[in-house]
Amino acid sequence: MRKSSPPINSSNYESFLLFAEIASALWVHIIAFETTLRNFIHQSLSHAYGSSKWWLTEKLLTSKDFDDIRKVQERLENKGNSTKDSLIISNLSLSFWVELLSKRYHQKIWKRLLKYFPTDPGRREEFHRKAREIRRLRNSIAHHGPILRRNLIRDHAYLHELTALLDPILADAIQKRSRVLDLLLNAR
Repeated sequence: MRKSSPPINSSNYESFLLFAEIASALWVHIIAFETTLRNFIHQSLSHAYGSSKWWLTEKLLTSKDFDDIRKVQERLENKGNSTKDSLIISNLSLSFWVELLSKRYHQKIWKRLLKYFPTDPGRREEFHRKAREIRRLRNSIAHHGPILRRNLIRDHAYLHELTALLDPILADAIQKRSRVLDLLLNAR
């Protein structure tokens, strides 16, 4: 005798729709942070090292991080795409960019970035810790994982704070249109 599936009730749909709405609203902030972070680091390091191919600077990147760039180049070439710097930069993962904020890059990268921030970004360790939390949130949303157990109000605050350190005008524009807090407060 074959067992039947349990009936789907409307509360399951409500939870699913709530998750989808919150994830969608957070995704706007994540896009802004991710693209702003990579553009900020790329432009700043291009100026600091005098080349838009700053990753070719001898002994700047670990072999693993340099391999990430090489793999992106190969993937673009295999698909018949250009390997322009802008395509390479936009195809690198958020994990790559967050790694450039880690302790191993404190001298070679973070110290060079400091003069390009519009305001004082505070300690590298705090920026990096918050960026890692954003990366975890991003990956959970992208892979449809559970996010409702996270402290989403804190995550939302981190997204706004770090984006504002990189581009205050963009951060304010996004915050004015954001639905995240309304959705979270209604979810309670």
